[in-house]
Amino acid sequence: MAPLIWLRIVIAGSIGFAAWRGTMWLIALSVVLPCLVAAQPSRGTAGLTSFAYYASASVPVVDVSQEYIQLGMANAICLWLVASSLLSLPWILCWCRRDSARPWGAAFAMILTALPPLCVIGWASPLIAAGVLFPNASWAGLLAVLALPILLFDERTRGITLLVAIAAVLVLNLIWRVPALPYGWEAEQTHIRRDRTMNDLAEFEIEERLQATVCRSSARLLVFPEGAVYRWTAATQAYWAETLNPSGKTVLIGAGIPIEGSTEFENAVVISNSREFARFIQRIPVPLAMWNPFQPDGTVPINLFGPGTTRIGNLRVAILICYEQLLVWPVLGSAAGQPDVLIAVSSSAWSHRAVVPSAQRACVLAWARLFGYSLLAASNS
Repeated sequence: MAPLIWLRIVIAGSIGFAAWRGTMWLIALSVVLPCLVAAQPSRGTAGLTSFAYYASASVPVVDVSQEYIQLGMANAICLWLVASSLLSLPWILCWCRRDSARPWGAAFAMILTALPPLCVIGWASPLIAAGVLFPNASWAGLLAVLALPILLFDERTRGITLLVAIAAVLVLNLIWRVPALPYGWEAEQTHIRRDRTMNDLAEFEIEERLQATVCRSSARLLVFPEGAVYRWTAATQAYWAETLNPSGKTVLIGAGIPIEGSTEFENAVVISNSREFARFIQRIPVPLAMWNPFQPDGTVPINLFGPGTTRIGNLRVAILICYEQLLVWPVLGSAAGQPDVLIAVSSSAWSHRAVVPSAQRACVLAWARLFGYSLLAASNS
């Protein structure tokens, strides 16, 4: 292969590694991938370019597989290679022999990685760069990222596209202001560590500490992270009502909700106050670790088309639960509901060295910027 072809592959791998290590501004580099793939002269080199990008971006999968899913090194590496190959597949299939059609194929490949079924593992999407480059541009920002390779490859529009894109990035970032949160809304960061030896008494003590936080806080709405309460039952609801009824406060608490008649449970955010109880269900749990179609006992069902927003008072709220923050599909589902506030809950207590929690924070910040949402993020570490 010609040196230029190898250079594109190396650049794609370098961008994949740099863009997804937890620095939001570096996510912008990922918009170069469609251009690199479209510039390759064969389907094979286009596939190698996209694979280099996803493989380097997905290196943390090896650590996560060992720490969270508890796979051995060989199985973790196998999972990493399979996921990277699957994400590369649309780029291979959408490559075209005709030069003028290749940018369109690259744009279509971006869309395919964000839609079912690949949306379940659709991390490291160049579409997330829209929030870095075009804050407050909403759906137009996503369209701009899709259109960039098409316009840049047309010699008639390349110059004006570069000028307009640079001007738009500069202006939008200069005028961007962080939206204010609703008055009295507060996120709580926790440090809950659980292991297999924990009993009901230990869980009760955790909930006591959470309720003490509610009582001390002057906020009228508090958000607790994913899994703050291990299992939410009717007894749990009654216990929390004793705290919430006199206080008049609303709490959003990450919790597992048992599914009646099965061993499965829903990974959810419970929304509770003195007047009502609701729950918001995670749509895409972590594959294999939480959602496992091969061994469903004790796992979390997937719900790709579940609601993306809920209403709290007179505001519409989008909620992203942990893994969903890295993906495109859940965010698009939430954005379609036109929320006012984005709430992100997560837990990284399992992680000792993985960069995934940092990448989640960078992604959710980019999403909030893109759609102009005020952001409330609660994490358990």
